[in-house]
Amino acid sequence: MKKKIVAIMLSAALAMSFTACGNSDTSKADTKKEETSKDGGTLKAEKNILSVEVTLPASMINGDSTTLTDEAKAAGVKEITQNDDGSITMKMTKSAHKKLLNSIKESVDQSNDEMLSDKENYPSFDSITYNDDLTEFTVNVDSSLYGGMQGFAALAFYMEGNIYQALNAVPEDQLKTVVNFVSKDSGEVIESGDSSSMANSQSDSETIAQ
Repeated sequence: MKKKIVAIMLSAALAMSFTACGNSDTSKADTKKEETSKDGGTLKAEKNILSVEVTLPASMINGDSTTLTDEAKAAGVKEITQNDDGSITMKMTKSAHKKLLNSIKESVDQSNDEMLSDKENYPSFDSITYNDDLTEFTVNVDSSLYGGMQGFAALAFYMEGNIYQALNAVPEDQLKTVVNFVSKDSGEVIESGDSSSMANSQSDSETIAQ
């Protein structure tokens, strides 16, 4: 079940436009992480004893705030504020935040199922698994069929892993999603990469454009 709020968050990861700062006060039960995008917007995830607050910058909303607001309320978000800068702040209980993260995993599962069924583009893919915090994906493949453009599927996993981590209050400088393509027969890692390569590719493109 794919929800609009999840789709918006996953699409935002494609830009890889997070820069971050994080701070914590060990004398309190609260923890707070804030991430700032290059265009000045912020994605803030604040966790305290009873609730979680997430602020999505205007650049992540893509002008569809009404649908996002409706979906957020349906997911259990108790308070939604549209800010003057176009961003949206959502306050929710920890249980609603957990439901939101679970919804992302449901979306990832559906995406994986679609990829596995697409034998035209991914003929070698046999199974796809990931760990609980979405920091590592393993794609088991038929090594005799693996090659061509199939490795670019890693970009989707980078996006999914990084946005899940960001919304779980992981600071930008700690965001990292590893993808391993593994032979289903021998267990050998055929190809491996992580989301930093995606960020580096974007940086190189920006440098060339300048």
